[in-house]
Amino acid sequence: MYASILVALSLVLSPAPGVCRSAPSQPAQAERVLLPPASRGVPQPPPAKRDRLAASASVAIDTAAAGEEGQLMNPRIQARVVDAMKAFNITEGKDAGLPKVAIKVSELGGDAIGWSYTIDVRHGSDQAISGGSLRGECVDCIEKELVEKVGTDARLALQQLRVYIDEYNAKVDADNKQAEAAATPTTTDAAATPGAPAAAAGPGVDASPMHPLCKAGIGLMAAGVVGIGVGVGLAVLPDRQLDPNIGYEFRSTTLPGYVTLGIGGAAALAGVALFVVGHRKSRASQTALVPSFGAGVVGLQWSGRF
Repeated sequence: MYASILVALSLVLSPAPGVCRSAPSQPAQAERVLLPPASRGVPQPPPAKRDRLAASASVAIDTAAAGEEGQLMNPRIQARVVDAMKAFNITEGKDAGLPKVAIKVSELGGDAIGWSYTIDVRHGSDQAISGGSLRGECVDCIEKELVEKVGTDARLALQQLRVYIDEYNAKVDADNKQAEAAATPTTTDAAATPGAPAAAAGPGVDASPMHPLCKAGIGLMAAGVVGIGVGVGLAVLPDRQLDPNIGYEFRSTTLPGYVTLGIGGAAALAGVALFVVGHRKSRASQTALVPSFGAGVVGLQWSGRF
């Protein structure tokens, strides 16, 4: 029974949700400035992407100055170079834009017996790529030894070509991504634009705090409810006999119950009074005086809550 009385009193005295919240302040309206329309420029076409370099190269072997053995060593050198290209995943091509591997073999001349050779790997210019230019001689050697020596040096030059192709394509990919990012239009936040209205607060967000008097009133009402419940319980509690052998001595809680009930009621009434005062103060009028601009009109606007 006592518990039901406490629940009933708490339901009666508890404030409704959302009551006694301080009125939200009316933000000053953003200044509206009429700006001239932006000029419409001619849309720029997207930048052209650079093409990646294929892992391929053209091969040119010149043995015209190698003497009588030149016609025999030419296909053998060609085969050694192609095998070295396959080792680095480079194919042989004929496109003019591909890197070029130029090998030239010449006789030493005079009384010297043997050959000299040059290996140059170029791409788009007369200068060889880094590490792609080699010079060598094969003195007092036969044609087979020359082919092996040229093939070994050609392998070193083709290794540098593989590095060049990978670095070239990496730079092309980076440039294409940068150009694509620069061509993509970026959206700006409306809140960062001068003169743009501030974004409205999302639904369900109550930023207004409760008035201090309302908080104090709720606390007193809660204490009063507890006091009333305790007082009612003590007041209705029957008298208890202290000693079964002495029938005229009893302990009564009626008077303490009435005292506690009165104190609890006074606290509850004081809490209600504070709650009402705080609720009225929270609904005080709030006004704002802001400038207003329009088409050919300049003035002041008085807005708020009354």
